[in-house]
Amino acid sequence: MFRVGNRLAKAGIIVAVLGVVGGTGWLAGNGAAEPPAPSDPLPSVDLSAKVVTVEKGTIVSRITVDAVVRADPPVPVRVTKAGTVSAVRHKNGQRVNKGEPLLTVKVPPEDEKAKPTTIAVTAPTSGRISGLSATVGQELNPSDTVAQLDRGRYQAVATISSKEIYKLYNRPESIKMAIDHGPAPFTCRLLAYGAGVSNTPPAGQPEGPPGGGGTDDGSGGGGGDDVEVTCRIPTRQKVFAGIRGKMAITTDSVTGAVVIPLSAVLGEASKGKVTVVGDNGERQVRDVRLGINDGKRVEVVDGLEPGDKILDRAPDDAAFDAPAPPPENGGGAPVEGGP
Repeated sequence: MFRVGNRLAKAGIIVAVLGVVGGTGWLAGNGAAEPPAPSDPLPSVDLSAKVVTVEKGTIVSRITVDAVVRADPPVPVRVTKAGTVSAVRHKNGQRVNKGEPLLTVKVPPEDEKAKPTTIAVTAPTSGRISGLSATVGQELNPSDTVAQLDRGRYQAVATISSKEIYKLYNRPESIKMAIDHGPAPFTCRLLAYGAGVSNTPPAGQPEGPPGGGGTDDGSGGGGGDDVEVTCRIPTRQKVFAGIRGKMAITTDSVTGAVVIPLSAVLGEASKGKVTVVGDNGERQVRDVRLGINDGKRVEVVDGLEPGDKILDRAPDDAAFDAPAPPPENGGGAPVEGGP
């Protein structure tokens, strides 16, 4: 009897639930549960060209790129004359100053009657000794490398991709370096600028990962022939070879220049074209000479004056509006005899 009562109770619950669900569906089908229509229409995007007024302003041309820290290559210590090592004055790991002797070498005389002379092999720069393996009695020849000196100096190297090269029309004015998870950004003195770096891998070698540069230092690059910028990291900054960061390169700045949106110009370097709007609304494409840009605005050196009206969209060039050539099989139509 108890089991029969439980079964009847469960059946009653199921019937009640089905009744609620069925009632809700009936109400929805008859409009009772229909959500109200939105009171305001959805906003529409206006993509048409706008008329803007030419103004004066300040532009700072700056490029921010990935960089990697490299240690300076060690400086070799070379022998100038042939002879025999008579004394070794230092050991590997020791630090020496420029001009300090590392070895003394006994040089045989050119004349048999003369006595041998002793010369010192000195450090060409200050640094820590490595690779010193010379021993007393060892014969040395001119230009032999007897040791290396690590100066403990570092440089930051950034690769500017080909699409950014036009921003490096001038020698960088200043460079700032920010080390990932390191000290606050600091000034980095320019060492080298403009050395070409080819991202094309040698024959038989695979290309780099998609979206990355072709260099192996991880400092960026976008294909083609890129440009390297190298700066000196101050000795007071504690860094290590291989760590990465960002390099902010300022190439130029101008104040009180005629500036317009970069989107309004056909072209980004040296010369361009803009659409000028007259007082009566007529439009005319005009040639302009361009200066620096910051990626959003560009300086107009000649061709526009403050107060002129232009379109904020670059004029089209009909030469690049030709349709692409059709595929070899006639636009994807089935080839005769094919499946």
